[in-house]
Amino acid sequence: MSDPPAGTTARPLEPGDLDAVVELERASQEHDGLEGLDRSDIEAGWRRPDFRLAAMSVGVFDGDLLAGYAEVFNGRAEASVRPGDRGRGIGTWLARATWSLARELGWRSVGQTVPETATDATAMLRTLGYRVGHTSWLLGIDLDREPGTPDLPDGCTFHGFAPVRDERALFDMIDSAFDEWPGRVSEGFENWREVILRRPQVRPELVVVIAHGDRPVGAAIGFDYGDEQDGLIQQLAVERTWRGGGLGRALLQESFRRFWNAGRRTVGLSTDSRTGALGLYLYVGMDVRATYIRMTKELSPEAPPA
Repeated sequence: MSDPPAGTTARPLEPGDLDAVVELERASQEHDGLEGLDRSDIEAGWRRPDFRLAAMSVGVFDGDLLAGYAEVFNGRAEASVRPGDRGRGIGTWLARATWSLARELGWRSVGQTVPETATDATAMLRTLGYRVGHTSWLLGIDLDREPGTPDLPDGCTFHGFAPVRDERALFDMIDSAFDEWPGRVSEGFENWREVILRRPQVRPELVVVIAHGDRPVGAAIGFDYGDEQDGLIQQLAVERTWRGGGLGRALLQESFRRFWNAGRRTVGLSTDSRTGALGLYLYVGMDVRATYIRMTKELSPEAPPA
């Protein structure tokens, strides 16, 4: 990597930098008109068995203050610059740093998801040769009454979720469904379990599973962040052979009903243009609350030093 911008230093992040990363991300979200980051979101990512903080992250510091950081994992980059430090070249340097990290990991491309409101970041990435890929949306619904229990096709039932016992079958079904997305690379069971199921926000009663016999054919995993925050459907998937029969709608309605009984009156969910599911979410009464753009950089082999 080249030297960071004047007046700054750079090094890989360390576990002790967690609070600084959380504070920086919250400041960036507020500046960009977004919200919803929880400390555990970053903690869970750093706990993934295959994530190596020393090899997959970098922080840019102005003195002791974290001015920006980036991390890479499974073909994706996350990067953020403190609002007051934007315009110093830190974002451009971090983008290039993710290329170096990605190359060292053997990747041929690296993608980054940027809020639509962060027009400065989008313009910078375009200048650096990123191409625009899919669009992502954060949707929400405000519940004004308890939803009813949805009907299911013959032979299907709501199946109680038991941690440990059901984790692998749930992953296999969800991962197989998501693998149909163009360009998607599975992160593997152990990493998925750490960031999805081994979270304090996961309550078994908010993990909605539809089974045919004992086999899961659809699931929606709900996160409950507490009384002051909205409920969140973190992942929703239906096995290919069961699509078109109303299982997706049933998963949503049952999730809304369970969140209502848990005292949540707003429920969020994210999706992207690869899934083709936006119409379903709008149909059940959700609306778009934030839009994100996926941008990807194709990486050529780095030229050797002269």
